[in-house]
Order: sequence, then structure tokens, then C-alpha cells
Amino acid sequence: MSPPHPAPARSTLLRPALLPGLTRLWRDRHTLQLGLTPGRAVLLEVTGTGITRLLDLLDGTRSERVVLADAAAARVDPGQARGLIDTLHAAGLVVPAHTLLPRDLTGPDRARLAAEAGALALTAPAARPGTPAQVLRRRRGARVVVAGAGRLGAPVAVALAQAGVGHVAAELTGPVHPGDLVGTGLAATEVGRPLATAIRAAVDRVAPGTRTGPVDRRRVDLVVQVGADRPAGLLASGYARRRQPHLLLTLREGVPVVGPLVRPPVGPCLNCLDLHRTERDPGWPGLAAQLATGTADQSCGTATLLTAVGYAVAEVLAQLDGGTPETVGCAVEIGPAGRFRRRAWAPHPGCSCADPGRRR
Repeated sequence: MSPPHPAPARSTLLRPALLPGLTRLWRDRHTLQLGLTPGRAVLLEVTGTGITRLLDLLDGTRSERVVLADAAAARVDPGQARGLIDTLHAAGLVVPAHTLLPRDLTGPDRARLAAEAGALALTAPAARPGTPAQVLRRRRGARVVVAGAGRLGAPVAVALAQAGVGHVAAELTGPVHPGDLVGTGLAATEVGRPLATAIRAAVDRVAPGTRTGPVDRRRVDLVVQVGADRPAGLLASGYARRRQPHLLLTLREGVPVVGPLVRPPVGPCLNCLDLHRTERDPGWPGLAAQLATGTADQSCGTATLLTAVGYAVAEVLAQLDGGTPETVGCAVEIGPAGRFRRRAWAPHPGCSCADPGRRR
């Protein structure tokens, strides 16, 4: 936290907006603190009500010229008003409004994603690949398939739509189970219906405008693979052939596992994990075959399930947004009370992902 410093000359801001969600705290009658995070927060000396009025004017609906004119009408010295805007802009607390939300995002969609844009804006610029508007525009153009079977699939699909992903195709098998109602927006009356159909209806309710129809797998940005319904080698070869990024989600005896996220042709891939496990346990292939053909595990505590869903969705968004997901090359087991166990994997020398020129 630091006092404001004079800012260098700059061009006029288009519709300046104070970052949404920024905390205001009074330290005393004449000192206002904006923000809580060290390195972001600033202290403002307030000599009258005009400064707080000026802050209220920075809502992104007015040009800078109009803001300054309205501030002058509120008896704020023009030089002081301009200096305050300069200081807040230099601190990253005031930005052009068009950098928060895409201009073509209108109506209910704009209102729904305003909180998402605010959260992105409060993230350190170095930690996000672009402005909030650019990130949300990238998400709107993304296509994600959620495939397989298991309780993690439905809430992940719905949450991705709520986070602004433009096309979420649910290719999940089986009917709706009572456990699928957790964190999904599915109603109890939908138990027994095809799960994929129920998810499409839920997405239409909570994120209208999100595309949910079938999508060409060759044009998909990422597949969330829920469980493994076939041998790892077959799964891995299919994704490798399409050069398709994918994130594995599994649920074993109440413990969700997120990862690895694979970016073909770079490993480790799902087949690498299988080969490593076979080295440690020669009987693993037979066990894996039974797991692939067995019934999807439904056992998981609500708190643990929702923690895993949040983490998995964050990993998918990191990939779509152009960042670096934490689960590239590793799997994260999520236990009760939010305990995380990270297991790193190296590409297996016997797998073709370690040598892209070699066929599986």
C-alpha cells in the first residue's frame, strides 16, 4: 500500500471505469483507502465530498471529458480531478470500460458475465493473457466437449458455460442419478432422464445463448475426459491423432483426481501414466480394463466434489484463456477439507509421445 505518485502524461481514457469490486475503506475522516491487496491499494487524501463524487463518476458510462466536467460541477478542482484519474490509472485501478467486457456482449449475457470480468480485472495483469474483455471474447469462441461418465462431468459442463465458454457439448453417458443434482442446476424431476439431455437444458437455463449441440471433434479446443471408458492407449492415440488438448477427471473411492492436462504432441499423455503404473505393478493392465468397463463411481462428499469441480474448471479456463494450467504433466488428488496431493509424471520413454515421429 502506498500513497499516490504523479503519473506520466497519457492519452485521454475512453469511458474510464474504476475496477469493479474494489474495496473502499476510510482510515480517518480525510484518508480513503482503495483496495486491500498489497501492491495495488492506494491511499487518497480527501478534502471534501467532491473526491468521493468523482470516484462514483468513474463507472464506465461517461467519457473522461464528461467525468471532468461533472467533477467540476461538484466543485472539484480540475487539476486535482485530472491528477486523481492519472494516479488511479497508473496504479491499474482505472481502466477504459471497453477493456472489461466485449462491446458486442449485451443484455442478460453482459450482466451475467460482469462478475467474471470484475474478477479477471482484479487479477494481476502479468497473470492473465490479455484484458478481461479479450479473455472473455476468447472464451466465447471456444468449443469444449465434456465426455465420458461420472459425477464430475455435469457440474463442470454447467460451470464452464456460466464462466462464458461459448460452446459446451455434453457427451456424457447414462441417466441422471440423484448425486448428479449437486452443483449442476438439475432438478430432482430429471432423475432418470438422459444426463446429456438434462445438462443441455440446465445450461439453457443458467447460461442462455451458450451453444450445446454436437460439435466436430476436429474443431474442439479441449476435451474434458471424465473417467476412462477404454484402455489408456486407445484414448491417448485418438487425442494424439487429432492433436487435441484434453483434461482427465476421475473419481476413485470418494477422491476426485484432476489431471493430467495433455497438450499433444507434448507428453506425458494418458498412455505414459499407464506405462508408469504397469512398471510399478505388472498386473495394472488387467485392473485398468476392469475399471474402464465398470460402473462410474458415485461416492464423493459434496464439499470435496465442489472443490474438485472448481479446480477442474479453473484448469480448463487457464488452457482456453492462453495461460499455463497447473496440471500439465501432473495429477492432483483432492481429499476432504480441501487437501491437495500433487503427483508429477514424466513422459515415458516407451510411449510415442516422447518421440512424435514414432507411431503408437
